[in-house]
Amino acid sequence: MIVILLVMMYIGTLVVAIVWPENASKLFALCLFVTVAVPVCAYLGIWIYTQATGKKTIASVPEIPGEKEAKEASENASDNDSETP
Repeated sequence: MIVILLVMMYIGTLVVAIVWPENASKLFALCLFVTVAVPVCAYLGIWIYTQATGKKTIASVPEIPGEKEAKEASENASDNDSETP
């Protein structure tokens, strides 16, 4: 969907730049901005949805195998160190 939106924007910019060449530089700058802004906004939307619902999506941070066990082990080790006089 986003790719289609960007392609349509590029085609529209090309047509307008051919018809009104004096506005071509402004349209090119706008295309550069939108090329970055649209995917960033889409990623942020997906990330916010992930955080709100707790579901895994393409924007979710992948779990590293053994990370949970290592974290628990280090917490247990630090708890044991604080208990010794």
